[in-house]
Amino acid sequence: SPLFGSDPDARTRVAQEINKACRGSGFFYASHHGIDVRLLQDVVNEFHRKMTAEEKHDLAINAYNKDNPHVRNGYYMAVKGKKAVESWCYLNPSFTEDHPMIRSGAPLHEVNIWPDEKRHERFRPFCEQYYRDMFRLSKALMRGFALALGKPEDFFDAPLSEADTLSAVSLIRYPYLEDYPPVKTGPDGTKLSFEDHLDVSMITVLFQTEVQNLQVETVDGWQDLPTSGEDFLVNCGTYMGYLTNDYFPAPNHRVKFINAER
Repeated sequence: SPLFGSDPDARTRVAQEINKACRGSGFFYASHHGIDVRLLQDVVNEFHRKMTAEEKHDLAINAYNKDNPHVRNGYYMAVKGKKAVESWCYLNPSFTEDHPMIRSGAPLHEVNIWPDEKRHERFRPFCEQYYRDMFRLSKALMRGFALALGKPEDFFDAPLSEADTLSAVSLIRYPYLEDYPPVKTGPDGTKLSFEDHLDVSMITVLFQTEVQNLQVETVDGWQDLPTSGEDFLVNCGTYMGYLTNDYFPAPNHRVKFINAER
């Protein structure tokens, strides 16, 4: 992306495209990002294949395992007969026991727990590097947003400190199941894995598989968002909407039900 380059005119052109997208559908793709998405898929698929039911429970967040005090970092379990989707969420690797926010007991700040590193030897090193890579990409995107808002491109730099950011990474699995739990139905009759919602974030940066399942609500109704095997899908969250007085609103979107492993 030109956002990583030294040409100010090219960065301005990208910012204009960001402005157009976020004032329109609310979504755009980030390309030429330098992140190995093949490795991402390989490591994440291996992780989900190898996780046992016991591991999932032991690492589950407090909502699923009352012995674990974590409310953000950990495993988000499927619930038989009710919910099929499951995921692993982890936070800033900079959060260690001596980090000021950890020492002070600040809400939502947690030191990451990890699966057994002998059974999942690639997982933690990959995840920590991926977090840093995604932070680098997100910071470049935020510079594009700053330019799109008519601000200096370093406008968001100060509050986006890598040592302190509360940004999280979620590695989501939608399984294929012969006996799939009941799913929701939208007002238009569409079967849904995840109902319509706004993201509670500054921005969301998503890598999708090539199974098309995301839809965005537009003035013309619900529209499919095309997939990309290489690029990251970006949208604003409610924090961006708040900061910009909804100049860049959080788009309403949903996940269609498709019984396919992804």
